[in-house]
Amino acid sequence: MNSLPGLLRADLLKTRHTPFLLIHLLTPLIGAGIFLAYYSFSPWSETDKAMAFMQSLACAFPTLIGLVCAMAAEQEANAGQFQGMLALPAARLTTYFSKLLVLLWFGLGAVLLAFTLFGAGFGWLLHQDSQGLPFYLTGAVITFGSNVFLYLLHLTVSLRFGRGASIGIGISGSLVAALMLTGLGDTLWPYIPFAWGARFLSLWVFGHSGGMLSPAASGLPTGVWTCIMGTIIAGLLGLLWFRRWEGRSADN
Repeated sequence: MNSLPGLLRADLLKTRHTPFLLIHLLTPLIGAGIFLAYYSFSPWSETDKAMAFMQSLACAFPTLIGLVCAMAAEQEANAGQFQGMLALPAARLTTYFSKLLVLLWFGLGAVLLAFTLFGAGFGWLLHQDSQGLPFYLTGAVITFGSNVFLYLLHLTVSLRFGRGASIGIGISGSLVAALMLTGLGDTLWPYIPFAWGARFLSLWVFGHSGGMLSPAASGLPTGVWTCIMGTIIAGLLGLLWFRRWEGRSADN
């Protein structure tokens, strides 16, 4: 149990009798199903339908991340005030890395499932898609990669301040992500982590459909650079913080 594989197995076992797995399974199923049902009679164009699905999923992602990170942290709190993470013989950073990896694996699986279900249904059931499944799989990778920063943020917030803070930030982040899709976000979005997923996907769909937009006007180079550097810095700061963390006070 002192090694990373052993800790990963333990963290996976902890999710067996919780809503954690169901959330990652049902959310993609319900989300893709709702959009496909509406698109079966909607007069929108193919590009608009794909764009709306991806943007909606990207805007909902901050709230979902806040929820699942809060669940993972509260599970440790209820099991003994984080002693399962802080008092294990394994290196402290290994326990943190294990918890983070489980969250990321489940998140990646849920995103891939949502995009695959939508892409398959849009093409094979509704016969409205001309992009092909690789287009949606690429969108899933873009969505997940641009939200790793939020997993790092919400895991730290959940451990330190509790589920209320994490879920509250997640809901606020979803609202900010939606706001950044308007003209207000044209210059601000590269510096707003909650907006990265929705904006990257919008630019991906726009470019794939033949749209032309200069890199300077889109803000894409700045957004990519900020996302990569911000994620790396957030990861390092999270590891340094957890190394010194001694648990949450009882009044939290």
